[in-house]
Amino acid sequence: MPGHILFAMDDDLDLAEAAAYILGERPELDERQVWAVLNEFGDPPPASSNALALELVKSALPDVSPRIARRILGEWRAYASLVDEPDWDDG
Repeated sequence: MPGHILFAMDDDLDLAEAAAYILGERPELDERQVWAVLNEFGDPPPASSNALALELVKSALPDVSPRIARRILGEWRAYASLVDEPDWDDG
């Protein structure tokens, strides 16, 4: 089930904003694959669980290569760290 595996980093991340960020940073990524990974996890797994996350992607999403999964997860973590910045949403 999405969102409960691998000790999620943040429960308040917006998946649509995360997808937009990831695709903005990595426009060569396939949008369907980005959404598949985001929906599989619900929240970005911590970097310390990267090997386990990649195994999950390999078994649940065989059309997403480990290299692509690493890029998506890395950009998702970058997005999550930006969201955690105090001035992220201050206008």
